[in-house]
Amino acid sequence: MREKLRYSWVLVLVGLLGCDLFTPREPEAPVAESGTFLQPDTPERVVENLQAAIAERNAGNYVRSLAEDFAFVPTASAQSRDPALWAGWNRAREEQYFTAMVAAVTPSATPQLQLSNQTASFESESRYVLEATYRLTVPHTRPDAPTIVEGRLVWEIVQQPSGLWALSRWTDRQQGETPSWSDLKRAFVN
Repeated sequence: MREKLRYSWVLVLVGLLGCDLFTPREPEAPVAESGTFLQPDTPERVVENLQAAIAERNAGNYVRSLAEDFAFVPTASAQSRDPALWAGWNRAREEQYFTAMVAAVTPSATPQLQLSNQTASFESESRYVLEATYRLTVPHTRPDAPTIVEGRLVWEIVQQPSGLWALSRWTDRQQGETPSWSDLKRAFVN
């Protein structure tokens, strides 16, 4: 009996040594988030991250650029047309709009945000305000939503307790008769 037990262990050991159990294998690639996202250690990096997230259609990086207490103030005309929609617009609503918009973009297309006529200033050590004229092109497939929106934005970017910066408050202002970003958000959140 003892001899059979020893013989069984020898067979198990030979079997284990004969297989590739102890041979080195190729290392797996590290888990990394996709897209371009720079450490938001300056307010300018937040702007760069938002532009990259839009171009790359990356909802995760877009939302990472928003503060937990994010608030959006629509254009006056959008507010008067649908006040209930904008009441309590927060980070979750912003993510909902952006995710729906990205899903409607044609696969080979690249949305683009252009900012011009920029003025930026530090209101305090932890609060940065950027005002700019924007033109956002979103080549999507929805016939009920604009593909080009224009206006003026005011982004209040604040330093978080972690020391990193995030977009905290966004005010949209209409210029002329062209649809604004508020109009685009309204179309994709409904």
